[in-house]
Amino acid sequence: TRRFSVLLAAVGASYALTNIFICVDIGGGIGASVIVSRYFGAKEYGRMKTAVFTALLSFLGISLVLGIAGLILGKQIMIWLNTPADCLDMASEYLRIYFLGLPFLFMYNVLSAMFNALGKSRIPLYFLIFSSIFNVILDIIMVTKMDMGVAGVAWATLIAQGISAVLSFGVLLKNLKGLEGK
Repeated sequence: TRRFSVLLAAVGASYALTNIFICVDIGGGIGASVIVSRYFGAKEYGRMKTAVFTALLSFLGISLVLGIAGLILGKQIMIWLNTPADCLDMASEYLRIYFLGLPFLFMYNVLSAMFNALGKSRIPLYFLIFSSIFNVILDIIMVTKMDMGVAGVAWATLIAQGISAVLSFGVLLKNLKGLEGK
C-alpha cells in the first residue's frame, strides 16, 4: 500500500546518513581493537583493560556529540540529500529516534571489536543474531499491531540494539574479570 511504500522510502532515505555513522563506529572499533589485541597478546592485562575502557568512553562521547548534532541537523541533512517531500517528515522522525539510540549502536560495535581482539568472535555473532531476530519481531509488532509506522521501526531497532549492547557489556565485564589474576 501507499503508506507502507512511504515508510520504506523514509527508512531507505535515511540509510546514506546512518551508514556513515556505522562506518565511523566500526572503523574506530577496529582501530581500538588493534591496541587491545596487542596488550592482550603481550599479557599486559592492566593496560589492555585501560585501552578497552578508554575506547568505550571515547566512543560514548563521540556518539553523544554525533547524536546531538544529528538531532539538531537531521531534517536539514535530509533536505540537503534531496529526500522526497512525501517521506521527508517520516525520514526525519526515523532519524530523531535513531540518533537517540546512537550510543547503543556505538557501544555494541566497539564491544564487538573488543571481543574480536580477545579472540572471542562468536560472542558478538550471537548477540547480532539475537538483536536481528528480536528487531524483526519488534518491527512486526510495532508496525503492524501497534500501528507505530516509521517510529515503530526506529524504536524496534533502538530497543534491540540497546538490549544487545547492555548484555554485551555485561559479558565483556565478566570476561575481563576472569583476567584479573593473570
